[in-house]
Order: sequence, then C-alpha cells, then structure tokens
Amino acid sequence: MNEAVEREFNPRVSVPDTEPYIKRGAEQSAKAYATHEHQSDLSYAPGDLTTLDYFPCGQPGRPLFVFIHGGFWRGRDKKDFAYVANSMLPTGCNVALMNYDLCPTVTVTQITQQIRDGLVWLSSQATKLGFKSGLLVAGHSAGAHLLAMTLAKTGQSYQLPDQVVNKAYLISGIYDCSPVLEISVNEEIRMTEQEVPLMSPIRFAMPAGVQYEVLAGGAEPAGWVKQSTDFAEHLHRHGCNVNMQLRPGLNHYSILQEFETSDGYLPQLIQRDLKA
Repeated sequence: MNEAVEREFNPRVSVPDTEPYIKRGAEQSAKAYATHEHQSDLSYAPGDLTTLDYFPCGQPGRPLFVFIHGGFWRGRDKKDFAYVANSMLPTGCNVALMNYDLCPTVTVTQITQQIRDGLVWLSSQATKLGFKSGLLVAGHSAGAHLLAMTLAKTGQSYQLPDQVVNKAYLISGIYDCSPVLEISVNEEIRMTEQEVPLMSPIRFAMPAGVQYEVLAGGAEPAGWVKQSTDFAEHLHRHGCNVNMQLRPGLNHYSILQEFETSDGYLPQLIQRDLKA
C-alpha cells in the first residue's frame, strides 16, 4: 500500500468520519421504502445480487432515472441509497436502483458486464413498467466508473448498444484505475495490472450520442477531483456534449446529500434537463 495514494483515493481515509453520512442515508432510505410504491429485487441477470428496485412515479410515459451505487466495487447496497427516490419521484421520473455482485466474489470486469446487462434489461422493460425509453443514468464513485465503462467503445461484450442511455451523470467517479493497485481496498477488489488498462474508461473513445454531466466535490482530495476533470476533458476531445461541475465544499459522501430533496442541486439539474 502507498500511504500517499491511500489518502487521495480511499474516501474512508480522506473523510474523517463517514458513519454520520451512512446513518443519515439509511434513515432517509427507510423513509423512501415506507413512503413510496415500489417493486423490490427484480432480477435482471444471473447472479446473487443482480437485482434492482423500481419506484414508479405514477405518470405514464415519464423517463426512468437509474442510480448505480458506489463502494469501490466491494461494498454497499442499493437499499442504502433509496433516498434518491425521495427527490427524483417529485420531478416526474420513475426510479430504479441497481445492485450488482461484489468483489472479491466477482471481478470488476464481471461487474461491468452485469451493469451493462441490467441497463439493457431495463431498457427492454419500458412498455411493461410504463416509462419512456432512453435512460437517464447516474453513478457515484465506483458506480460512475461502471457506467462510464459500459459506455466506453471497448468492443467488448460489456459495451452498451447505442440509444440505451440518453444522459450519464458521473458523480465523483474513478476513470483511470491505476491508483487502485496501490490502496488497501485492493485486497478485496483484487484488480491486477493487466486489468487496469482494460477497466479504465479514460483509455477508450466514448460515444458522442450520449450527454454527460461530470461532477465532483470541491472538498474531495486533489487526485480524486483530477479523475473527474481529466475525464471531462477526455469526453470533450471525443466530441461529446459534456459539462463539468465542481460542487464547492462537498466531500465524497456529502455530495450525495443533494439527492435527499427535490430542491437539491442534482435533482434540479436533472429536472432542467427534462425540460430542455
């Protein structure tokens, strides 16, 4: 382990006390499940955790907002982030929260395949579940990486077909996986030197038919912020429609608190996009 890299790229080190954020998220998520109609654990592919929860907004033909959680590919669960539904349902979006199998049971490559399969499955369910095709998808941290990796023009089985995703919201993601080799959590992730270039979306062309919003917290370590600014520049070089936002004073955890209410920055941003 490289201690300098650990401080930059392990959020549980860079944020002194993460428990209040996790507790608050759990309380808000419990409220979402208690308050809103939903379908739990819809299976989208073979796997122990390849399920999603679906929250209908009650209006036919409205868009679907999909959230992919983080946890460095080896932790957390969709149920920890159900509070997203509290803010997104009032905007007129249906909401889906995706789970996936976790390292070390599976590899990051296998998780990427699962996310791709899940998004394709969701897209195929538009008529049945009653939402408008063309997904709005957000990923946080490792979730942002997974979303970017499925969009990247890799030519692999985990590359998404065109027109599945209309817009990608990439929140505090990691797009060059090189630092993963030097941090403690790789004991569970088990990423190899051979896997790094294959699983780093910044090394691939990106589809210009998707719109991108890249966000990071201004209180995140410089190395983590640079992952986002570098990837936004990468998208721009590939002719993509991209906007980069650095949210002042927010860290890797507090940036998601903007999803707690519909007047938060992220729901307001998405609502603006729906009106465009």
